[in-house]
Amino acid sequence: MCCFSYDSEYIENPEQKCGFCEFLTFVYALIEYFIPISLVSVLLWVLLRPDNLRPRVDAAVVVSFSLDNATSSLDYDIAMDLSFHNQHRYLDVRYLDLIAVASYGGTRLGPSVDVLPIFVQRPMASNVVHATFQGSATPLAPAAAELFNRESTNGSFNVLVTVASTFMYKFPFKKTVYYFDHECYIRFPKSNSGVTPPATVLTPGTLCSATAR
Repeated sequence: MCCFSYDSEYIENPEQKCGFCEFLTFVYALIEYFIPISLVSVLLWVLLRPDNLRPRVDAAVVVSFSLDNATSSLDYDIAMDLSFHNQHRYLDVRYLDLIAVASYGGTRLGPSVDVLPIFVQRPMASNVVHATFQGSATPLAPAAAELFNRESTNGSFNVLVTVASTFMYKFPFKKTVYYFDHECYIRFPKSNSGVTPPATVLTPGTLCSATAR
C-alpha cells in the first residue's frame, strides 16, 4: 500500500512513484485497448528488434568427420562455442529455451539434440554457450552421400547447426515471448591423408541468421 507523507519541503515519496507506475499502466492499457493487437506487436518489434539477437560462432573444433562408404553412415565429433549478444541498452533478455541441432546434407546428425543452458542477459552483455555433437548419423541419403564425396574432393565440408531460441525481454507491462530459428554454417577442411580432419579450430566470427517461427 502506498502512503502519503507531508513535510515543509517537497519530498518524493513511495506514493508518487506508485502513482506514476499506475499512470503508465493505465496509459498502456488504453493503448492496448484501442489499438489493434497486431499494431501493438509491430510497435514492440520495432522498439525491441528481437531479430538482432543472433548467435555468433566464436570457435569450433572438428575432431572427426568421416563416411563409411559401405553403410553410408557418417561418424562425427564436433564442438562449438556460440556467443549471444544483447544489443539493447536498457532491457534484460531472459532466454527460456535453447536447443541446437546439427545436420549435413539435409540429414540430422544423431537422434538427440543438444539442450543448451539458459540465462538472463544484461543490456549490452554477451554470453557464450558450448554445444557438442558426437556419434554416428543414420545412413545418409544418396544426395547427401554424393555431397560428401564432392566436398571431400573439393577439400572442405559444410555443416549446418540450427539453434532454436525462445526468449523474452524484461519489458514493463508487456511480456511478449519470441521464437526464432538461427542457422549457423561451419566450414572446415579435410586432412591431406583422408576424409577425417584433425582437430581444427575454425575462424571465429561467423554470424548466424535469424528467422521467426
